[in-house]
Amino acid sequence: MNVFMFLGSTPFIATLSFGSLCIFYKIFKYRTELILFLGIIGGSFILNKIQKMFYSIGRPDLHHLIKVSGYSLQHEGEHTVSLIVVYGILLFQLWGPSSRLWGRFLLVCIASVIILGIGISRIYFRLNYPSNIIGSYFTMGCWLVAAIYFYGRWEKRQVKQKAINKC
Repeated sequence: MNVFMFLGSTPFIATLSFGSLCIFYKIFKYRTELILFLGIIGGSFILNKIQKMFYSIGRPDLHHLIKVSGYSLQHEGEHTVSLIVVYGILLFQLWGPSSRLWGRFLLVCIASVIILGIGISRIYFRLNYPSNIIGSYFTMGCWLVAAIYFYGRWEKRQVKQKAINKC
């Protein structure tokens, strides 16, 4: 469970995000996908803050199994917010370069295990209630799907517009 807590920690998520941005820009030459990445992450934190204005549950009062000093500002599933958004958008961006079925299957399996493992570890260490984790999964999953959907529509319009301009 400590491995999953590390994979969901703020320093690791920040390092992973920055590293993936650099790799996607330099190797894959992604430009608009980087804007999508930053927009989804920024939007998820704004959405999380709006949610917190309407309800506040906090941490369980039970004895914590680990020291929570590095997580003092992150409660009510905020780790779940960051992990599902970051790992979800990384899965989406790696989906294109991975053209083989087994590669895509492996990506989905790895992302699913990490996302579920981090959520379960937050419950196991008594840092969040299960309802907070499930609510964060649902809310941020919907946000991620909606953002990717609208990005896909925008991208199709751009391709169509380029085709019209060529004629």
